[in-house]
Amino acid sequence: MFNTPLPTVNELPSTRKLVRSTVIALLTAVGLLVTVVMPSEYAVDPTGVGRALGLTQMGELKIILAQEALADATPPQASAPAPAMQVAQVQPVAKPVAQPAPTPTSALKTNQMSVTLKPGEGTEIKLEVLKGKSVSYEWTAVGGPVNFDTHGEPYNVEMGYFHSYS
Repeated sequence: MFNTPLPTVNELPSTRKLVRSTVIALLTAVGLLVTVVMPSEYAVDPTGVGRALGLTQMGELKIILAQEALADATPPQASAPAPAMQVAQVQPVAKPVAQPAPTPTSALKTNQMSVTLKPGEGTEIKLEVLKGKSVSYEWTAVGGPVNFDTHGEPYNVEMGYFHSYS
């Protein structure tokens, strides 16, 4: 019934070889855990190898993103203003697309803010825009490159849906 013959007792590895192979596999797993997994997943780098390979920075970024996701999931509470976190100036300007407002005053609203970021930190700036309206904005970064993503999240849609603007 067997397609291959069963190995003989002489062909099987000895208990000593099995223990040796198990110890080698265990040491390899622990080495990878300490030098690769812990720095890249949890930003814990006891050996310094993760920092040298750039894995610790990846772990730090994951922690920051997880904290932001947790903050987004919790309902907003009335509290003191958050500390400044980004080197950027954002000037959102909301104005109607179709017809100007019937009032004689200007329909444009201008806001300006300055946020300071430390290396590896991030922030999210949100603006609520009514359907049929448009926004003009301008921002600048001083002191280095800044990664950004502009997207819209409509109300009453499935979790995770967004519209990206390029």
